[in-house]
Amino acid sequence: MPLKVRGLLLDVQGTLVTRGEGGKTVLIGGKRLLQVARSKGIGIRVLTNASKGSSSVLSELVGLGLDLREGEVITSAELTAAYLRDRIGKARVWVLGEPELAEVLRSYGHEIVEDGPDAVVVGLDKNITYEKLNRALHFLRRGAMLVGCHASRRIPGASGETVSVGPIVKALEYASEKRAVVIGKPSKIIFRAALRDLRLRAEEVAMVSDELRSDLAPAKSLGMKTVLTLTGVSSREDVRRLGVEPDLIVENVDELADHV
Repeated sequence: MPLKVRGLLLDVQGTLVTRGEGGKTVLIGGKRLLQVARSKGIGIRVLTNASKGSSSVLSELVGLGLDLREGEVITSAELTAAYLRDRIGKARVWVLGEPELAEVLRSYGHEIVEDGPDAVVVGLDKNITYEKLNRALHFLRRGAMLVGCHASRRIPGASGETVSVGPIVKALEYASEKRAVVIGKPSKIIFRAALRDLRLRAEEVAMVSDELRSDLAPAKSLGMKTVLTLTGVSSREDVRRLGVEPDLIVENVDELADHV
């Protein structure tokens, strides 16, 4: 079935790459799809909830052999930094997350502080503690805004799933009685940013992902076409169970090259 699109939005984990033994990133596919898409003038944007800059993600994917170019990767970390810049200007930020997230925020002119922040920004923190959560609550109860880089539920890994950023954002919302602004997937903010970047309408673009709920459902609600790849967390049974019906289901992302 031809999709007849002018743009493709590609998820990363579970779609283009997976985690192998020892946490090593392994390529699933994408080389053929990118080659065919470029030959047909189809715009490409990679959408990732990574808490680091686009250049870092681009370098990793290019190193795996994918023909991606500057400006084709959109990360939730950079969109979060841009959102704060547009909303506040130079913001004072307390970060619940990894050092890479703080570096992205600094690169956009924000100040990383230990007291009196304008915003608490929540990303992935593998060393989260009860003390850190209480500090975040302290700042939120004193007026700081709550910003989630994204709100994914779980992170798949070789040794099983782990808690992602979404549950932490939800915990802080519940404790502080504040509504978080979520930037990355499943928020529509990141999808709308990609459409603006491509200068295309939703109906001209397809979202390609292994995630039904966090990626394909919000894209579909905006009017995009959706493609489920069966190399990650979602299965055909999940399609029936969740009631999220993609326009196309493929075994591997490169199979999509036959439909664009």
